[in-house]
Amino acid sequence: MISFKNVVKEYPNGFNALNGVTMAIPENEFVYLIGPSGAGKSTILRLIFMEEQVTSGEIIIDKYVLGHLNDAQVPFYRRNIGMIFQDYKLLPRRTVYENVAFALHVMHVPSKKIKQQVSYALDLVGLSGKSSHYPRELSGGEQQKICIARAIVNQPSILLCDEPTGNLDPETSWEIVHLLTKINAHNTTVIMATHDTEIVDGIPKRVIAVNKGKLARDQVLGTYIE
Repeated sequence: MISFKNVVKEYPNGFNALNGVTMAIPENEFVYLIGPSGAGKSTILRLIFMEEQVTSGEIIIDKYVLGHLNDAQVPFYRRNIGMIFQDYKLLPRRTVYENVAFALHVMHVPSKKIKQQVSYALDLVGLSGKSSHYPRELSGGEQQKICIARAIVNQPSILLCDEPTGNLDPETSWEIVHLLTKINAHNTTVIMATHDTEIVDGIPKRVIAVNKGKLARDQVLGTYIE
């Protein structure tokens, strides 16, 4: 369960990115997070991932009250969360396999288990035959699939997606979102920030709309435009 209780996020320059957001997202739900640029979508994702801290209010993720975590606890908390970025953030000098395995090495996961988990993740995204390739040798859609494999390799309970189809052509975008729905069916909560009207309308899920830092709409099986 993800719970926001009257969450406010104000930056030092005085900009209020979020202003009193209250919402709850149950386990295993798929949510589209929509709204204009600057509405607060990415701020919500960064708060969940603990790249940002709330100014006031409370965020509870499963057993964690985020405001109570110290710096040493954050890496352990993040093991339950995968993050997919629009701009990939891949390591150009590492192979597909090495990019996906990197986080597991950092966590000192045994080599045998790393091999098993990376193989599973690459098979799930359809890239098991390209594990020795480098990112530059792959298409944009394939690079995004590497990002998805990397985000799910530790089998997180929550997957955060920040505009994952923003740099992709329409056909590849559909493929990526169908992949995300497949991951969601494996008992993973998926929150996808997006501007893609056709995707939101074409694969109906819960829609949470934000505007000027406030919740504008929360709709089961919603559409992009109310």
